[in-house]
Amino acid sequence: MHDCTQITVATSPAQVRGEWESAGGRFATREMNGDMVWVVPPGVLHRIHFDRRAILVHLYLNKEFFRSMVQDSGGDISSALVPSLLVRDQFLVELAKELYREMHLSAVNKLFTQSIATLTATHLIRTYSDKQNSVPVYRGGLGPTREKKVRAYIKNRLDQPLSLDELAKVAEMSPNYFISLFRQSMGMTPHKFVIQQRLEHARSLLEHSKLTLLEVAHLCGFQDQSQFTTTFRRYVGVTPGQYKREV
Repeated sequence: MHDCTQITVATSPAQVRGEWESAGGRFATREMNGDMVWVVPPGVLHRIHFDRRAILVHLYLNKEFFRSMVQDSGGDISSALVPSLLVRDQFLVELAKELYREMHLSAVNKLFTQSIATLTATHLIRTYSDKQNSVPVYRGGLGPTREKKVRAYIKNRLDQPLSLDELAKVAEMSPNYFISLFRQSMGMTPHKFVIQQRLEHARSLLEHSKLTLLEVAHLCGFQDQSQFTTTFRRYVGVTPGQYKREV
């Protein structure tokens, strides 16, 4: 039992049996194998049995987080979630796999973790809440004025840490509202967009300057040369050193 909302993603070849306290104090059970998810709201007694080894990704979201990040819903959102153990949820599976990959490539930054947490919270409320339409579906993108403002803000601060809260304030909207409209406008999350912009800036510096790789890394917002090299190779296909030699 937890005092927060637990989200766990188990990836293949997981084989799991779950038991949890349902309405009326009775225990429900379910078995499943392959990629699966369980969403356990605060205060729900549960047990998970593993018959096969698997990679697990755990996320824990507290009530304060729901209140601060999903401002449009109001009320005690986390307690409105329905216990959902051993279910198929491709959205959460892909999100967890992306988090797992990022954590093994380099230290995850604030913008990435905030984006993952906000996307997860919004998805939980839309998919697992007993309150229908508790979070509105936003459409239409940021709009030309807001998009231009956010793009300029990011471009002028590529050498600095950026957060979802910070970018949402630039757009003058709540984080969950911002991230939804940003994805519609840009076709990707703010985290991915910032990485893309940093790498474009890095390629330009590698092509047209005599800066060292470490200097380029710092000017493009990477913590160190190792993180720069890992990220550059992942998205560009070669290391920064190889790229510089080839141009």
